Amino acid sequence: MSPHSEPPVETGPDDVHPNPRRTGMRWFDLTLALSAIFISAVSLAVAIDHGRTERELVASNAWPFLRAVLSNGGGEAPGENSVVIGVSNGGVGPAKLESFEVFYRGQAASSGLDLMRRCCGLGPTDDDVKRQMPHGRHFEITDHTVLRPGEAKETFGVRRDSEVDERFAGVLTDIRFRACYCSILNECWVSNLLDTRTQPVKACPEPKVRFDPLGG
Repeated sequence: MSPHSEPPVETGPDDVHPNPRRTGMRWFDLTLALSAIFISAVSLAVAIDHGRTERELVASNAWPFLRAVLSNGGGEAPGENSVVIGVSNGGVGPAKLESFEVFYRGQAASSGLDLMRRCCGLGPTDDDVKRQMPHGRHFEITDHTVLRPGEAKETFGVRRDSEVDERFAGVLTDIRFRACYCSILNECWVSNLLDTRTQPVKACPEPKVRFDPLGG
């Protein structure tokens, strides 16, 4: 090794540090150092952008989109003429439905029967329910469930075979919803289920009046 050449490393009491070779031309050495710093910065920026793109791609492939089900002619059995409210997943990823609220003319309904009493003249007693809704009601638990892409839940429905049921069919456009749901990546949104606008939230809040289709 030439007596004028510098060793490739420098040793100290605590560590060993690499010692970059120098050409002897100060401006050229400075240019090389700045170029190395610039290339490192560009590489870091590219890596960060690539990571962000990968995260966005994963999120887009797991994106759920819930929308309301409102039907005055569908039902569970073939040919059944029913009035149904519910929710479906039109997105590409599963939806964790954390809360589901139902409103009639701005007032929250606590259950299917509460909704029928608010909208359609259903009486307050069990005998009223049997007399005015002779075929009863059908329902599915909706909140705290997971909806697969393309899956729908009929949260509450009745047969169209009484005056009360026919009134229900006529007021579907007066019914509003609020739901909070999350993706499998724990990205969460609040939605009215009737349009494409959603509000991102960090976590789903507890609703003031949770809709219970089983309630009386």
